[in-house]
Amino acid sequence: MAVQTTVFGRLDDGEEVTKITITNDEGYQVSILTFGAIIQEFIVPAGGQRRNIVFSSPDLRSYIGDGSYKGQVVAPYANRIAKGRFSLDGVEYQLDINNGENNLHSGSANLGQVNWNILFQTENSVVLNTSHTAGRGGFPGNIGVTVAYLLEKNRLTISYTMSSDAKCVVNPTNHSYFNLKGDGSPVFDHVVTIDADRVVLVDGSLIPTTVEPVEGTDFDFLSPHAVGERREGKYDNCFVFDHRKKACIEAAGLRLTVDTDRPAMQLYTGEFNPVCDCLWPCSGPFCGLALETSELPDAVNRPDFPTAVLEPGAVFKSHTSYTVEEVSG
Repeated sequence: MAVQTTVFGRLDDGEEVTKITITNDEGYQVSILTFGAIIQEFIVPAGGQRRNIVFSSPDLRSYIGDGSYKGQVVAPYANRIAKGRFSLDGVEYQLDINNGENNLHSGSANLGQVNWNILFQTENSVVLNTSHTAGRGGFPGNIGVTVAYLLEKNRLTISYTMSSDAKCVVNPTNHSYFNLKGDGSPVFDHVVTIDADRVVLVDGSLIPTTVEPVEGTDFDFLSPHAVGERREGKYDNCFVFDHRKKACIEAAGLRLTVDTDRPAMQLYTGEFNPVCDCLWPCSGPFCGLALETSELPDAVNRPDFPTAVLEPGAVFKSHTSYTVEEVSG
């Protein structure tokens, strides 16, 4: 095991952005930036070589203001909130409108666009923290956020901890895009399995309408299906876990398995990903797919969904792990 800390770049005010790289004896390597708590690289052994399986850039400028959210820890609230409004105890909060008429990924409050602090690190982990100030982007609560990355053999685990001094809403996620070929070419050949019996159907602005069974529909990934097999590969939908909270993707001799304690996962196949300065040979639409473990979208306005409310003095804790294995065939 080895950990290396380097300067990745500087923000406009001169503040230094640090890159922490953890490498283990099995050949796995993850690089984390203090800016946005971003997964900048996830390098895995594949066929006797090493392959970066996340959409990433060598340049800090590619991450600042990044509308694709690549690699970021999105918080305090990932996904969409209808019309950017919700109420807590009779008080209505108005958030930024940054996605049509809705709020997406916290708007200007997104902690994926701030420089986090290194709380501590070991030979196989790093713990980062930051805070959200009440009123930023319209969200209530002074919220403390800690994210820990732990690399154990072929498994990367992300653990989230959040607490607040006031009643607030929380829904963190990591927004990495995965391409198991490691080249940025379209992910239509990636075979997806999701252990979810239900999917959240949405209106034209991607706000939830109903939750329906996946059986017999284009959203049925209970058995494996290639991304491009249906819907022209276009998915931006939330799948609701009912049994094992697990999903996996397989391509180019690798299998990535996602395990979580969150109630749902957004599958986004990157239809609107931009061409940018990238560590892969190419980038652009469908260059990677996101597996965003989270609460259900717009849960703050849907009492029929699991709650996304955090009470003052309570602690939100969650974890998601990503396990990579070589497979034959």
